[in-house]
Amino acid sequence: MNTHKHQSWVVPGLWFRQNLLESIFDISKEAARKYRSNGLWLEGKHWRTDPANRIVYNRVEIENWLGGHS
Repeated sequence: MNTHKHQSWVVPGLWFRQNLLESIFDISKEAARKYRSNGLWLEGKHWRTDPANRIVYNRVEIENWLGGHS
């Protein structure tokens, strides 16, 4: 009997969809909406819409923002 457990890791690309936002940065969809609507996250820099008209986020720019560099 094989008792080894396998772990899966998700590594987002530069732009990723909203469903990964909480697991990557622990930021809820509602918090992200507030950051967008209050102008803390800028369209084209921190977020944009993809060709399917879904919101996607920029991993590097959000990391910079969280670190106080944005």
